[in-house]
Amino acid sequence: MENNNQNNIKQTSNKESSSVQAVERALLILKFIGESPSPISVGDLAKQVELNRTTVWRLIGTLENQGFVEKEPISKGYQLGYSLFQLTSQNNPYDSLVRRARKILEELKDEVGETVLLSVPKQDGILTIDQIDTDHSVRLVDYSHTISPLHCTSNGKILLSLLPKKELDIILEQTLEPFSKYTITDPEELRKELEKTYTQKVGTSIGELDENENAISAPIFDRKKNLVAFITLGGPSFRLTKDDLLLLSDRMLEAAKQIEAQLD
Repeated sequence: MENNNQNNIKQTSNKESSSVQAVERALLILKFIGESPSPISVGDLAKQVELNRTTVWRLIGTLENQGFVEKEPISKGYQLGYSLFQLTSQNNPYDSLVRRARKILEELKDEVGETVLLSVPKQDGILTIDQIDTDHSVRLVDYSHTISPLHCTSNGKILLSLLPKKELDIILEQTLEPFSKYTITDPEELRKELEKTYTQKVGTSIGELDENENAISAPIFDRKKNLVAFITLGGPSFRLTKDDLLLLSDRMLEAAKQIEAQLD
């Protein structure tokens, strides 16, 4: 009986030790991802933390499921996730970007008289990190701190248009959810739309996320030419028509360049 108790204690001790080790390794991974100047691959991460790739994959999977890390859409490397930033909002890494872009967003809002948004690419959508509303009583819904889909938003189309063909093919093989009667759900039709987006360098959404809203977006790149954010202008379809949006293309690209200059 005594031996059985000793074995049970030993097994419990081993489990506790293993659990503590897993926590330590997960925290170490978070630390290295947080300190990395750019999204980091699993292979590079495994070398830095001196663990085998299988162990790192398992821990990354758990952290990703809980939203503490996420895969950057373009590089496929890992970066800290939004759940971590919600817990430590005073250290939100987007604060600097918002501060640098805010004046330009306000100037564009005052000039055009419609709502302006700043957003960043995430693994499965676009996260709005700042929104400056128009003075009109009828305006866009509040998208602040929400993630919007890729295939039916003006900024999401920009992201998709910049993906390598193989990655885009994988996304277009999935069901394209209709958010309104104008949402493009046919993969080939969307592919043509993305080719147009790539050529024009701006993305548009004409009632595709919300049939009463139209929007236009321009990409924001850092000095290494990495896509880091989007500037978007949107409004109700009765006040901001498709033709109105297209006339704003050059102005949107100019505003994006102004924000890029603030990132140097």
